[in-house]
Amino acid sequence: MPMDVTMPLYLSKEEFAFTTTSTVQKSARSSCLRFQHTTCVNKTEREDGAVTSKDAKKKKRVTFADHKGLSLTKVKIFSKFTDPIEIPVNIQEMLSSKLTLSSTEEDKLVLDFTQPSSDYLLFRQNLEQNLVSLEHCVLKEKAFAGTVKVKNVSFEKSVMVRVTFDSWKSHTDVSCEYVKDTYPTSYSDTFSFEASLPAEMWPNEQVEFAVCYKVSGNEYWDSNQGKNYRIVSCCHFCYREHF
Repeated sequence: MPMDVTMPLYLSKEEFAFTTTSTVQKSARSSCLRFQHTTCVNKTEREDGAVTSKDAKKKKRVTFADHKGLSLTKVKIFSKFTDPIEIPVNIQEMLSSKLTLSSTEEDKLVLDFTQPSSDYLLFRQNLEQNLVSLEHCVLKEKAFAGTVKVKNVSFEKSVMVRVTFDSWKSHTDVSCEYVKDTYPTSYSDTFSFEASLPAEMWPNEQVEFAVCYKVSGNEYWDSNQGKNYRIVSCCHFCYREHF
């Protein structure tokens, strides 16, 4: 007849102690590894051996030049009238072409105004309003000459050119002569003049003149709209036109 037999299993004291010790040692070793892993992630070691945290705020450091053996100041000495001034080539060419004149050109005189008759509409307008207008002017070797148009108001009339060489401290009146036009009209008459220039003139000096028309007891002036007609030295004219 079959029977169920239950047999209890007994472990010896030595076997039980071995198993328990093994479990505890494994647990302790595992805990030690986790602790070391956390420390390595959060901290780094500098070259000098100190351990710092990556999350720590970096401090700013200021280093002066003298800490590295350098000078705190730098001195540059400029010598007077000895250091050359370097001017760009394009500026030198521009200045030389505009301002460098020969001795002949320095003495040369030029008209400081445009020919009035070059703008015919404006010329006729001035003649209508002022009854007199300079028509044309040219420079000769030691004189300047030109023509004047006047409105024919009366048969008796006279025209003169008032000239000054010293900014109107003194002046000279030069009479104009009647010129018969090739195609005469009853509207206007033409007069011509020629005035001498001084033998010598300084570059800053100039000749000024205006035209006066006398008719029926009245005087009418053409003074280039109050600016006067001017003749200046070539070097003065070129300098002003450039700058």
